Amino acid sequence: MRRSSSNTVRALAAAALTVLALGVTAPAVAAPGGPVRGDAGGNAVTDTVETVPVTVDTSNQAGWWRPLDVVDGVSYFAFNAPASTASKHEVHLASRGADGTWTEGCLRSTAGGACVTFTDDNGHNQPSIVVDGDGVIHAFVSMHNEQWNVFRSSVPGDVTSLVEATSSMPDLDAAITYPVTARGPDGDAWVLVRVGTDAQGRREGRLYRYDLDTGVWEREAVVAAATGYSFYPDDLEVDADGRVHVLWEWGPFPADPARHLGSYATYDPSDGSFADVTGTALTGPITPTTPGSVVWRPFGAGEAIGSYTPALQTAKLALDGTALAGIVYRFVGADETAYDVRYTSWDGGAWNDESLIDASALGSGVSTVAAIDATSAGGVDRVYAVLAVQVCGENRSQVVRLERETVGTPWTARTVGTDRLGQQRLRAETVDGTDVLYLSAPLSETTRGTVRYAAIPRAASAETGGTSLQDIVSGLRGEASGTNVAFGATVSVSSSLRADTGGALAVDGVCTDASRWISAVGDTAPTITAAWQAPTALAEVRVKSGYAGGVSTDSVLRDFTVEVRTGGAWVEVGRFDDNTAGTVTATVDGLVVDAVRLLITDPSASATDVARVFEIEAIAAPATESARNDDVPR
Repeated sequence: MRRSSSNTVRALAAAALTVLALGVTAPAVAAPGGPVRGDAGGNAVTDTVETVPVTVDTSNQAGWWRPLDVVDGVSYFAFNAPASTASKHEVHLASRGADGTWTEGCLRSTAGGACVTFTDDNGHNQPSIVVDGDGVIHAFVSMHNEQWNVFRSSVPGDVTSLVEATSSMPDLDAAITYPVTARGPDGDAWVLVRVGTDAQGRREGRLYRYDLDTGVWEREAVVAAATGYSFYPDDLEVDADGRVHVLWEWGPFPADPARHLGSYATYDPSDGSFADVTGTALTGPITPTTPGSVVWRPFGAGEAIGSYTPALQTAKLALDGTALAGIVYRFVGADETAYDVRYTSWDGGAWNDESLIDASALGSGVSTVAAIDATSAGGVDRVYAVLAVQVCGENRSQVVRLERETVGTPWTARTVGTDRLGQQRLRAETVDGTDVLYLSAPLSETTRGTVRYAAIPRAASAETGGTSLQDIVSGLRGEASGTNVAFGATVSVSSSLRADTGGALAVDGVCTDASRWISAVGDTAPTITAAWQAPTALAEVRVKSGYAGGVSTDSVLRDFTVEVRTGGAWVEVGRFDDNTAGTVTATVDGLVVDAVRLLITDPSASATDVARVFEIEAIAAPATESARNDDVPR
């Protein structure tokens, strides 16, 4: 008889390291401004978002992997960490105990050895993990068409004890890509991968299982295979009945960033059978033309297996109990460049497809990121996605939660945490009435990133309203409410690089490389002043600088002071030293101002040491806004 996963983990992990404190509900530490809702009893519940106290490599970027597992109140995060050698990384795991304490460890060849390093490969060489029913952590890392790289903890629940266990895997000569993991109710661990059988002109999808009773990994099944096609794993879930839910896409052999024919099937390990969403038996391995309701996104007009558009890229499934609640995925239409976010669910007779985020409708420079997830519980569906905006030389992104209470009702949008520099990645898992999220963001292409832990309670009975996606995009663009009185102001500068880089471009409301004030080479202390006629109470001054075509942290203003003129005198409201941000804000606190100026002592860190300013914005204080509105004739 199989063991109970939760009972076994609880018993063994309680005897492991006490710092993990398994089996106790983690305390909520609310993020500033986090949404407050109510549970069924009317008690307040608050979102938690906290930065994990670790150092993250910028190569920690993927949309398909599973770097997160949660067992008995402990959250396990896997991530790439910087190595001492350029273009290399280590793989680390961090666990958050029930008391909120984080513990970190790296993967080692043997106990006590050095941390193993791997080659960077953004979007491919990311770790996936799963904790089995005995509390043992299994990590699958750095495999992009490579042989197995597998590590296992020597002590249940202990992230500091992972050592190499590759030799325990079957098919050691196989080329493995995109491991996606899951745990069954009996404590068995599962991993779905793409295997590169190039000699046969195909790359097939294989399912492997770790039998908790025998302690052995075995090849369970070939899920799908077809000559001329490549299998792309998307997601894997095991329900309470032990059925394995498999989600994938097809691409042309050998590989392609654009995929097609989104597919879903279940596998029953009790008899080795496959079935489609209706429960109809399927003959395995499944192919793109297998009869039945397998394909949830068929070819559209003009689409073929080798099409660049239309195409899919990344999908995740959500179960509600043992049933499929829905599938979230990214889709790009014919001749378009931005991927939208869509959601499909089986209505009993057909796949019902919905558009959740239309990127092109949100304006230029808006995109979604190849990292999405879906959860469902009690009939409430949630989708987590990332909106990104290219503006003023920066790529800023915001995690968004889309939710509906029942099928057929409208989806509402809310933000999760704050916006970040760089494209965020995410993964979500529902545990004991809470969605636990793994959020990762590189600060830029050249600086290290962050991992954040988020706990989003599913209680929503007292939560009303939401926000619009357009408002979220406006926030990413820096288009906060308030009048910019510096728009169209009279500008004077100490120098300009050329006639087409004059100071007026810094107050024209346009944030592109072609519309910037750029100081002259050799002007080591450039200045710019913007003045307007009517003195106005200001809330803040925003300075946006840099260059979209280069390394943003090198091209932004480095050292400078922001001053405002009030009553004929200049007052400092902000000083920035060793700045690396494209947008900085100086608080003015209601001073009545008729001019703002920048005194720059170090224009940039780039080889061409000039000041590059997209925009200077002077935002009127709210009281000023009200007074102006009252003056409008009605």
